[in-house]
Amino acid sequence: MRRSRVSHGRPVAAELLYIPQASVPELSGIDAPSGAARARAVLRELQRLELERQENAVELGSAGADDAKELDRLPGAPVLVVTTRFVVAGRTAALSVATYRADTCRLTFGDSGGVEIHDGPQRQAS
Repeated sequence: MRRSRVSHGRPVAAELLYIPQASVPELSGIDAPSGAARARAVLRELQRLELERQENAVELGSAGADDAKELDRLPGAPVLVVTTRFVVAGRTAALSVATYRADTCRLTFGDSGGVEIHDGPQRQAS
């Protein structure tokens, strides 16, 4: 599933969410045939699972053609890539690869391991 994250009318992230069929066994029973309605139905099914933990990894990268277009950047522009693995009952229930515009956001990490995205002006490195 591919989705965009927008803040204040500006694209800030492009996300790919990989969901193994075993994570949403009721998938075949979901009425929505495709598109946004089906995506929302799949996400609702995922939210019903009891999350054991999530594992985050952050790395610097450069925007590929698809992400650059979605983020309104040139290919090769700097990005932050956040990979999150959601674990339920000892197995991967979903894997998210989110590509953030490095010029518009700041990521902070809490004690719980959660990632918060803050949109706004960035500090310059010295």
